[in-house]
Amino acid sequence: ALARDIKLLMLDEPYEGLAPVIVDEIERTLHTIKSQGMTTILVEQNAVRALQLADRALILDTGSIVFDGSADEVLADEQLRAEYLAI
Repeated sequence: ALARDIKLLMLDEPYEGLAPVIVDEIERTLHTIKSQGMTTILVEQNAVRALQLADRALILDTGSIVFDGSADEVLADEQLRAEYLAI
């Protein structure tokens, strides 16, 4: 996907089932992509790692958006994390 001149990169569970060393490599690549200004949509169950990378966060619960704001807001809100992310 990155070999082309793309405008938007969409990733669904890029960390799923991978060894931690591979997850680290993917994360480094995503940081590079972000620093180059490419828009990326990331759907990920590993909430902490995804939020540390993200600028914005949306939390879905049974198909409805229950939070739309900054990733930092989610990381700072213990009640929100406990209720929806189990972290």
